[in-house]
Amino acid sequence: MKMSRIALAMLVATPFAAANAGVTITPLMLGYHWYPEDTQDKQREVLTSRDGGTTPTGTNGSGVALQSDLVVGAAIGAELTPWLQAEVEYQQTKPDAAANEAATSFGQPWEAKQETLSLNAIATTDVFTGNYDSKIKPYGLIGVGHSRITVDNPGFDRRTYDTLGNLGAGVLWQLNDALTLRTEARAIHNFDNNWWEGQGLAALQVVLGGHLKPAAPVVEVEPVPEPAPVVVQPEPEQPQEITEDLKMELRVFFDINKSNIKPQYKPEIAKVAEKLVEYPNATAQIEGHTDNTGPRKLNERLSLARANSVKSSLVNEFGIDANRLSTQGFAWDQPIADNNTKEGRAMNRRVFATITGSRTVVVQPGQ
Repeated sequence: MKMSRIALAMLVATPFAAANAGVTITPLMLGYHWYPEDTQDKQREVLTSRDGGTTPTGTNGSGVALQSDLVVGAAIGAELTPWLQAEVEYQQTKPDAAANEAATSFGQPWEAKQETLSLNAIATTDVFTGNYDSKIKPYGLIGVGHSRITVDNPGFDRRTYDTLGNLGAGVLWQLNDALTLRTEARAIHNFDNNWWEGQGLAALQVVLGGHLKPAAPVVEVEPVPEPAPVVVQPEPEQPQEITEDLKMELRVFFDINKSNIKPQYKPEIAKVAEKLVEYPNATAQIEGHTDNTGPRKLNERLSLARANSVKSSLVNEFGIDANRLSTQGFAWDQPIADNNTKEGRAMNRRVFATITGSRTVVVQPGQ
């Protein structure tokens, strides 16, 4: 696809992307595009006339090299997380191209243009520091792209299409919640021709809808203590109604990476089911936990699966209403033992359930 069409697609996509918070638009990027000497030597081997003619000096062969010059660009992207951005970037450099310095001094440089389209990922140091409120955010950049270099002059027309890799470091200076100044140093590797280019860049970035905010921490609400039971004094020779409170706990331990209930815990679950039948308004809060082995996402699913195993046992084997049972997975966030030991990890692979409720019973006189 031609560079102009891709650049146009970026502009067309802007109003659709702007509907979401965290959309970044860089309308103008300015900088200096540097071509080292060894890169220029390789360019002279690639950027040659098709008929093997001479350079403007007539003495240096048919190859030309790009001269370091101004680079301009634009980009559109989105904040995927508070510390990670993805962007599509278009750049253009219009340098002189000559066989050597002598050709330039004779006033005979070729007309050249380099266009690039890149997809970059930008990660700030907030991922390590957690300091999301900082106005100064160092970052690293990595990306891939496509380059087109065109050298166009009477009697000489040469183009090269290449794959690029971008590697950079810079700082985002947040002026406010909508404007960010971006400064960056970037190294660019041309994979097809095995040469390096360098850039120093500065740009003003506009953030639509404000920056993404980190997820609010989960605040555990302290349980409200239940009021003491009210004992109703019966009239003489009258039956007495009293309230009996239920509060019991259940602990079930699991094997590594398992959520099935081992047989030795079935009797304990049966006791809980018996109390839930005796106390029709009682409920159970079932919490699943893991040790710290394996990826975070796996342990979140595993802890919830363990809690759901106990819930399924109460529902399917003992007929308890599922609406009376709540489950939650905490992964490795609430250990009760040292995860650095085998014994400690075994203690942390558990389900802990709290069963609470009450019932009113009638006590006949003399009982």
